[in-house]
Amino acid sequence: MQNPRGVLHLHLGDVRGTPTTTLTKREHDGPRVIYLTPGMVLSAMPAPLVGHKFGVGDIRPPEPEQAKGIRVLGLSGSSRRVSGISKSERLLIKAMDRYKEFRCETTFMRLQDLKIYECEGNYSENPEYCTYPCQSSLKYVDDQMQVVYDGVLGTDIHVLATPIRWNNHSALVQKFVERMNAIENQSSWFGNRMIRNKVVGLIIIGHVDGIQHVAGNLLNFFNWLGFHIPEAAIASWVGENDEDTTKDWEQIQRNRYTQEDLQNMIHSTLRLAINLKIGLGEVEEPPRKT
Repeated sequence: MQNPRGVLHLHLGDVRGTPTTTLTKREHDGPRVIYLTPGMVLSAMPAPLVGHKFGVGDIRPPEPEQAKGIRVLGLSGSSRRVSGISKSERLLIKAMDRYKEFRCETTFMRLQDLKIYECEGNYSENPEYCTYPCQSSLKYVDDQMQVVYDGVLGTDIHVLATPIRWNNHSALVQKFVERMNAIENQSSWFGNRMIRNKVVGLIIIGHVDGIQHVAGNLLNFFNWLGFHIPEAAIASWVGENDEDTTKDWEQIQRNRYTQEDLQNMIHSTLRLAINLKIGLGEVEEPPRKT
């Protein structure tokens, strides 16, 4: 049989005496796992991906005119006292600069700079007690979580950046997550959905630790809030096993996969936010009958 370039032929024979079957697969289709079932019924499905090939699946940028006026909130969950030292925060700032190139309206916010009290778990006593405005915001005059609430509710795209702390997001991000119960409970208990037509993206930076556990937890959280998750929602980097963090930022800047992930996350969040703006996304729900 001829074997043209770019085509792989697999000859599969069944030990039961079933005639030999030839399966043809083009290489650019990506890896496939072939499963043999009784009766030689063949099915193919993508194999689990480990990383990705550079330059495959690039997401085209939207036209700047389409993106003009899209509101983007960049929220840093780093605990570093000085702005710009954290590597996750640096990548977030870089993302904000790129959003500005699309004529977006950007807001940069650091959780570390705000006085935010812990969630006091009012929901655990009675869901009726978990309200918006949050009870902690009403109770403590110096609590600044309302600044974050206003930022989240007033944005089209929310990009959250976090370092990895022992295979989890940072403690500041966890405090943010728990205080956002006041928003989520408005929908799940009171029937007042406050998050509509909003898109989320993540920047996750770690050393030795993996990103998938952190990304899974946070995307699950944002999904419960009502955020839309684009096709490329995560830009990440994980360092080497040598524990030398002094060279991390240089490696992040040189890593073309991380830079491509960042570009795809920006383009993907923008394209989805634009579609939601022009009415290709959610359909408004009719008012509830009382």
